Amino acid sequence: MEIKLRNGKKVKAYPLIPAQHLMLYVSQHHSDDAPVLNIVTGYYWQGEFDTEAMKEALYEAMDRCDTMRLRFTKRPFNKVYQYLADRHGIEIIEEDLSAMAWDDAHEFLKQRSHSIIDMWDKPVNEIRIIHLENGYNGIYTKLLHLAFDGYSSKVFLADALSIYFNKKYGTAYPKPMRSYFDMVEKELQYSKSEQHKKDKEYWKGTIKNTSEPIYTDYVRPSRLLQQRIEKNKPNLRKAEVLDANPASRTLKFSLDAETSEKLIKMCTENGLSVPCVLMMGMRSALSSFNDNEKDISYKVMVNRRATLLDKKSGGVRMHFYSMRNIVEPEMTFAEAVRVIEKSQNDVFEHSNISPMEAVILRHLAMKTGTRYTYECITFSYHPYFPMPYYGEEMKKSSRGFWYNNDASVQPLYLTVMHRNHDGGLDFNFEYRLASNPLDELHHFYDKIHDTLLMGMENPDIKVSEILEKIKKDKVK
Repeated sequence: MEIKLRNGKKVKAYPLIPAQHLMLYVSQHHSDDAPVLNIVTGYYWQGEFDTEAMKEALYEAMDRCDTMRLRFTKRPFNKVYQYLADRHGIEIIEEDLSAMAWDDAHEFLKQRSHSIIDMWDKPVNEIRIIHLENGYNGIYTKLLHLAFDGYSSKVFLADALSIYFNKKYGTAYPKPMRSYFDMVEKELQYSKSEQHKKDKEYWKGTIKNTSEPIYTDYVRPSRLLQQRIEKNKPNLRKAEVLDANPASRTLKFSLDAETSEKLIKMCTENGLSVPCVLMMGMRSALSSFNDNEKDISYKVMVNRRATLLDKKSGGVRMHFYSMRNIVEPEMTFAEAVRVIEKSQNDVFEHSNISPMEAVILRHLAMKTGTRYTYECITFSYHPYFPMPYYGEEMKKSSRGFWYNNDASVQPLYLTVMHRNHDGGLDFNFEYRLASNPLDELHHFYDKIHDTLLMGMENPDIKVSEILEKIKKDKVK
């Protein structure tokens, strides 16, 4: 449709897609003025660096990536629309922090991530070329989560680097980016399709044809047990975990590269999905915290990019859904992982439906309020993203950063991602300060870690044996 902007200019505009609606809703509903819609990254390396060539490459990448030029407006009738503009007003700033110590410089950049992006009829990104100590240089991006998710931010960076290498060293020029609006139009058509009806029936069935889930916690004493007492409801199965304060922090645990490689090798040799193995570690820890409960629910992020063409686009393609697994104690580690795989495949197959629609269906069926849940954690896995490099030295020295904005719409996220320079796994727990004791997160990771090690060494180990061994906070 065509709308008129505040300056009188007419533009072709589109309504928000479901993933954007969800983000806007939860940010407004749970976070007040906190910067929960900021997604801030940095990517730096040692070696030769041509600032002017990098600026040219970044501007060229912006022209190729339409979500870099995305704008949002509240017209008409205060309804939110998105439209495409040129890159006027987007300035790439050069900033020299080389006189600062490494940690101080990154703390400085992290603090910058806390400022809220003014998203109305203005550029919704900030890009800087950063110079750091010890000859490190690179790119800092601050993006609006309504225009980018974690994956698409990497796509833009990879495109810019490929253009830079082409200019400097004559390497191959990258293939064109896919138009984001092609996917927007596809998503808008989906709501009227037969597939939408099928997906809606699936989510209805997951509620109608099963018993009520039970909330499982990693804090002690469990919030569910506390609320059963406070509300005098001994059979209560859902818990209230959200509070009004979105203030959060991130605690990172790193698995060394050698162990990470062995874990992935075990997955390959046994035909197991890496994210499902990681989820097995997480749900085993939750089971251990809750008297070896067989019925575990959590939320899972789904990256809806199924084709190579989809993976060459900006925008927001992430949805999150509730996922429930019932694992019997006599199952082996590998058998339990395949139970999780079945759940994941079912969710992915029906992941085009709006998460808001799935949540509403569940609330109505289970008679839960918006502040009640059966899940204490949201899980996401970032597979290894092959960034372009020019030479092994660049690869070895490269360092990627996610600058936490210290505000979260969920009580707890676990994001597992590969380190670019060595392929090892980082476990990032983003936790709300008001509801998540820090000590318990250390115990949580220990149980995940030990479960993964046991499964890696022996995929046929029984679930009951795993749970017995991780009863203590740390396996000796």
